[in-house]
Amino acid sequence: MAVMDEFREEREKVKHGTFQEKWKYFWDYYKWHVIGGTLAVIMVVWLVHDVVTQEDSVLYVALINCASVYDDSEYVSSVTEYLGVESGETITIESSLDVTDDTTAYTSYEVIAVRIASNEMDVMVADEEFISDYAQEDSLVDLTTVMSEEQLERYSDYFYYVDYALIESGYYEETAYEDQVFDGTAVHASPEDMEQPVAVGVYIATTDEAGDYVCTSSDFNSNYYYGTEAIFSLMCYTEHAEMALQFLDYICGYGS
Repeated sequence: MAVMDEFREEREKVKHGTFQEKWKYFWDYYKWHVIGGTLAVIMVVWLVHDVVTQEDSVLYVALINCASVYDDSEYVSSVTEYLGVESGETITIESSLDVTDDTTAYTSYEVIAVRIASNEMDVMVADEEFISDYAQEDSLVDLTTVMSEEQLERYSDYFYYVDYALIESGYYEETAYEDQVFDGTAVHASPEDMEQPVAVGVYIATTDEAGDYVCTSSDFNSNYYYGTEAIFSLMCYTEHAEMALQFLDYICGYGS
């Protein structure tokens, strides 16, 4: 019997079957569509509600794939005070986004996508491979165009660069990250080896002492931890670059 004939026969049985038989047929064939659709709707409703009801956001920071303390409210309060956030304004340091864990990856990607689509995310902190994807899409700010002279002097030794000549040539798009590591083009701390270097991030360390090309703060690392060096970057659409760079000063120990 042809597949379509079997399908029609099965549908005819269900059509005249009991409610329990119809429900079993529906659930057997569509349960994952229902579950996935329901989760997606819940996520969108939650995010829309969050966006609509929140106070005036002056800074949204996404710390992706980091380990964080259970209660970072004291640190967030200290950042809020340092940045001079006024009544009716709010900052968000989102540290629960983990795309490496199978149980949280889907939700985390949904949150990241919505925050970016709504132009809410000002700062993204993540490992080099994750940041590299957004740098290749021209989604990050050239920090040399927004930093003060003092900040340029402060962070120039810690800049994360991408070679726009390679981006324009399609190299990154065509080359897997593992192959970039093999080619020596994955670590971007050496602009002298690039044809068109652009500083789109600052390396921050996960220990109490700065390394050869990473900036650090013990207060930050006592609340948020990365297994490898992380990169601080600004999203290209941010309207809070000055506030974001003040936050960078704070997490790198220049806030006191």
